Amino acid sequence: MRYRITLPLLALGFLLAASVSAQHEAMGHHAMGAKVDYDDPGGGDPNPPPGCQGVQAKITVANGGTTFSPATITVDAGQPVCWTWSGTAHNVSANDGSFSSGPPLEQGNFQRTFNTPGTFGFHCQVHGTPTAGMRGTVIVRSTGGGGEGPGKLELASSTYIMGEGDGALAVTVERVGGSDGAATVKIAAAPGSAKKGKDFVARNATLKWANGDQGPKTFQVSIKNDKLKEPDESFTIRLTQATGGSIGTSTATVTIQDDDGGGGGGCTSALSAPSGLRASGQSASEIRLTWAAGSTAAGGFRIERRAQGGDFEEIASVPAAARSFTDSDLPGDSVFQYRLRAEDIDGFSAYSGIAAGATDGFPAPCDDRKALCLKDGRFEATVQWRASEDDVERDAKRVLLPEVRGSGLFALSQAEDDLQLLLNVKDGCAVNDHYWLDFAAVTDAELLIRVRDTLTGRTWVYFNPAGSVPAPVRDVDAFATCP
Repeated sequence: MRYRITLPLLALGFLLAASVSAQHEAMGHHAMGAKVDYDDPGGGDPNPPPGCQGVQAKITVANGGTTFSPATITVDAGQPVCWTWSGTAHNVSANDGSFSSGPPLEQGNFQRTFNTPGTFGFHCQVHGTPTAGMRGTVIVRSTGGGGEGPGKLELASSTYIMGEGDGALAVTVERVGGSDGAATVKIAAAPGSAKKGKDFVARNATLKWANGDQGPKTFQVSIKNDKLKEPDESFTIRLTQATGGSIGTSTATVTIQDDDGGGGGGCTSALSAPSGLRASGQSASEIRLTWAAGSTAAGGFRIERRAQGGDFEEIASVPAAARSFTDSDLPGDSVFQYRLRAEDIDGFSAYSGIAAGATDGFPAPCDDRKALCLKDGRFEATVQWRASEDDVERDAKRVLLPEVRGSGLFALSQAEDDLQLLLNVKDGCAVNDHYWLDFAAVTDAELLIRVRDTLTGRTWVYFNPAGSVPAPVRDVDAFATCP
């Protein structure tokens, strides 16, 4: 039976194709030592007021800081937004290239009037990128009137970025496309890498609209400011159980940028976090870790490990020149997660991302009652997921694509058309003597993906933390088990 093509499936395929294209393009470029080509100024309002005086929607940067405050701001269509900073060289550049303040300046003002509703990302080209470091979001609301029908209740943005010291986040929920009748929707904050009570405080609420009311409603989340150096953390806002109208955009990811030297920008800490951490099974008792330094000033690295369901514990300290470590004397057929951080006489960097690895299991046929059997049963694939660390772990629903022997789909619900993850095993033996593995996902759930070579017991593992949508992956070194 031919499987029905769905929008999520098309989105997954597009993500995977884009990932492969980007990785091929990257092979022709050498990032180290490359000159930054800053955008030319453009797209702004003429003669912004000094210090953004008199502008209601103002974004500032503290003297010497590397975060926008507020990092997320909501305005009405036709309202200007003004940025101002001094003391450190910054600029403001739209993620889509539609506006820029130009090359970095130690003191600057930039203003843009947003006339079209939507969500517009921006970043500093010195200290950030569209996805990390010094970045932010402008949310532009529609000012149009209501229409016939009850309309939709939806989040004004699917992405919010907050500085740890910003105090509170006001999440905007809109009623669009109509205002007939009363309407309600439940709203709640779910923990991810940011923990409820530790990093943020929010109570579940029900937002209400009267008949004819199409005004926006807000949901307040308090952001807690600690003094710990830590990586950027995230949690999720969700809308559920609407009455009197349907739900539109129902999920938003909130990223909290650290202001104590451990955040994603890495610009206020003496040490930046190690990057590119990878964990690969080597035998039934060994997993090998590799990474990039992140900072040439590091005096060494501290390595931590946790088993599934456990807490991280330090297992080793290695010298500054080390770029690999083999964790040995482990039980067979077991999954572990790892992270590390750099250290010097002043303290520690932020943690690296989390990498998962597995020791070899026993060769055994693929069990199609519990897993997807790919490449005529040579590889066995499973996906476990949960919405947050407080949730129960579940097995994802599997959908085999009989027309493509190496590919399969996973759904994080019982609905067959709710496909959120695409997995593909490719025979690259003629190219580099390895089987390759590709995957793409359109979910911010916690994921643990396992692919086992049934002939050797070697297992490939990938971990994605809750609250973060994984980037598409092509691993051309996944299995050195040809033929």
